[in-house]
Amino acid sequence: MFNVGLGEIFVIVLVCLVVFGPERLPEMARQAGRFLGKLRLTTQNALDQLKDETELSDLNLPDLRVGSLRAQARDYVRDLMDIEGQMEELRQAANSDPSDEEATPAKTTENSGPPPVDLEAT
Repeated sequence: MFNVGLGEIFVIVLVCLVVFGPERLPEMARQAGRFLGKLRLTTQNALDQLKDETELSDLNLPDLRVGSLRAQARDYVRDLMDIEGQMEELRQAANSDPSDEEATPAKTTENSGPPPVDLEAT
């Protein structure tokens, strides 16, 4: 996010040590940590209040917490990376007879997985 390397962090710590002194530096770090914690709590409370006031809870929005977003991203990536399942669906579609599909109704399931990939389109 800030693209700060180890060398820059060392210089920042050294400057803080010189400016604030070794006695005040731990207290300054604690105050910064408390401030960031309060800021995170305040923003989460504001998001929760906004969601409640706009009555968007009925729309089944995803949870806006960081851990939940990470889990949702992992699930999406896992679905996208299910190449073996997609290839099996493509093999079945290629091996099936088109006249058989018209005679039998198509099976639909709620969680049949991601749609097959069109290899010619990529």
